[in-house]
Amino acid sequence: MSTTQVLSCQDINNPFCYNNDPVAYTFFGWMGVAAALVFANFGAAYGTAKSGIGIGSMSVTRPNLVYKSLISVVMAGILGIYGLIVSVILVGKVTMQQPYGPY
Repeated sequence: MSTTQVLSCQDINNPFCYNNDPVAYTFFGWMGVAAALVFANFGAAYGTAKSGIGIGSMSVTRPNLVYKSLISVVMAGILGIYGLIVSVILVGKVTMQQPYGPY
């Protein structure tokens, strides 16, 4: 059994060393926040559109079940709110590790 250690890259002249760039970490953190918000709301919009089509079809064929089919629209809206909550939680987690100097 061999034990290998993963060493962090500390060489600032190495172009493949990403540990010295705090901007990259912050950028991908903010991109994760944006992706959580955007994709959750795209999913909510798609779910609302598909549910609206289903409600329209349901109102023609069986009008007494229209109110029961509104549950899917509410669930799609909850998905958008869930994405907003996740993005707010992630905003608190994205921080700069090393502040910039005066230059």
